[in-house]
Amino acid sequence: MRKYDLEPTLQRIARSDAVGIPLVGRSAEIAALRLVGARNPSLGRIFEGHVNGAQLVARFGSPEQHRSSDDAIVGGHVFGVWNTQDDAHALRLHRCGDDVVLSGGKTWASGAGSISRPLVTAVWPDGGLQLCLLRMDESHARVDKSAWRPLGMNESDSFNVDFTGLKLRKADLIGRPGDYECQPWFFGGALRFAAVQTGIVERLFDETVTYVRERRRDEDAMMRARVAEMRIAVRTAELWLDAGAAAWQRFDAEPSERNAAGVLDVVDMARTAIERSALDTIERAVRSVGAHGLVEPFPFAGLVRDLQMYLRQPAPDAALARVGRAAFIAREPAANVPAPTSPMWQKCDF
Repeated sequence: MRKYDLEPTLQRIARSDAVGIPLVGRSAEIAALRLVGARNPSLGRIFEGHVNGAQLVARFGSPEQHRSSDDAIVGGHVFGVWNTQDDAHALRLHRCGDDVVLSGGKTWASGAGSISRPLVTAVWPDGGLQLCLLRMDESHARVDKSAWRPLGMNESDSFNVDFTGLKLRKADLIGRPGDYECQPWFFGGALRFAAVQTGIVERLFDETVTYVRERRRDEDAMMRARVAEMRIAVRTAELWLDAGAAAWQRFDAEPSERNAAGVLDVVDMARTAIERSALDTIERAVRSVGAHGLVEPFPFAGLVRDLQMYLRQPAPDAALARVGRAAFIAREPAANVPAPTSPMWQKCDF
């Protein structure tokens, strides 16, 4: 039995057109990721990977592969994306006669042992990075659960998987080498996990308000101040998600270089701002509920652990550095165009 069975409504969210644009629209996709994150952070992680994997097949796969993945979604299969690995045991592709054979494995493979259609990145001998769609229910991959002892997100089952000796068919190779890292999809896809994180933040806020109100402490001035700051943080995260969805919609309508840059810039800002909103919300929630609220069966300890763990997504400093670099580029004068003599705010008469 599969551990992660997504109801038909969620499965429908993962379906997209031939260029990977969600059929339900960007805003509905973001709303679904938020709702699942609020329901269960680990399930939100799995669902985000499901949406990502299905869209990658649609975008870079052949029409036949796209149709096959759509059939798999309708049939209840859950996709994922596994790209993390140890350098000493990296996943590689080798040709053996007419066959393509894998050696090595993946780490932090969320949903390992349960999800049935993961996309993995594997390296060809010439260094090209290839997307491969695997059928875990038909493979002999070895799943190692022993190293998964996390602070939070325990139910995401992000185990190590060894694929050594697994043979692939031509239909299992998705797109061309290098497609996985194409922009703006690679960095811009961070908006999905930021949406799941926002859902957890919203749940943490709602649970805190309920906890405080039930104990009749909602008239306390300091409590109101903390809840107000949490409310602002939550709304900040939501507004950044809206901005990210709008940037993606502009790119979907007109996939220009300018709109691609807009996606990357807004999503980098969004993930950074949402991380800050989440950390601020955690601090205020813990202060508001105190030690009593951090004991089961109250949900706060679990939500805080899960959110702290999930916020440790890769390369946050690189995203922040790109935001700063974009700020300086925006102020650079174009060739042969005089630079403005002063910022706009210095020209106002008041």
